[in-house]
Amino acid sequence: TARNYLAAVDATTGALDTSWNPNANSDVNTLSVSGGKVYVGGQFTSLGGTARNYLAAVDATTGALDTWNPNANFYVRALAVSGGKVYVGGYFSSLGGTARNYLAAVDATTGALDPSWNPNASGGVTSLSVSGGKVYVGGGFTSMAGTTRNYLAAVDATTGVLDTSWNPNANNYVNTLAVSGGKVYVGGNFTSLGGTARNRLAAVDATTGTLDPSW
Repeated sequence: TARNYLAAVDATTGALDTSWNPNANSDVNTLSVSGGKVYVGGQFTSLGGTARNYLAAVDATTGALDTWNPNANFYVRALAVSGGKVYVGGYFSSLGGTARNYLAAVDATTGALDPSWNPNASGGVTSLSVSGGKVYVGGGFTSMAGTTRNYLAAVDATTGVLDTSWNPNANNYVNTLAVSGGKVYVGGNFTSLGGTARNRLAAVDATTGTLDPSW
């Protein structure tokens, strides 16, 4: 059954939801579900024939397009929802016509840009995870807020201020993150973190950024 870039299937049986069909016009790179909405990021410029540049929200039950429209100016690669905000990472340089380099926060209900939250990454953001009041960020950047951060950083979820103590220091791109049990699990193209060999997969302390020596 035709489904363009976005679909819903039954979690138990795998059967297609025949009524849920947002119909994106190009690639979908990332999804996050919260409050009855599915937040969608990618390379599309419309859903269901209605203009939506790289970011959209659809009803989790019906698939109907929401009025939520932050209007990024280029590809979105990562989303995370927490505390009424949607954190957005990608290759954009503005949202809603306001400058934001690769990383931004928008209101989960209205889509309005958070005017004060601006970590200012130096390169693409490809992964986000939120936990304990922090937004963990992975990607192709080498600085955040003008401070050196190689491919991994943590910023305050409320203010966007860089966590000056959390610095695992990967030696190449980070593509994915997951936080659980006081650890941040990191995957990507790196071969070391903090100068210690780790081939493409590692775990670091969520509070200190210290590499887990045994994992």
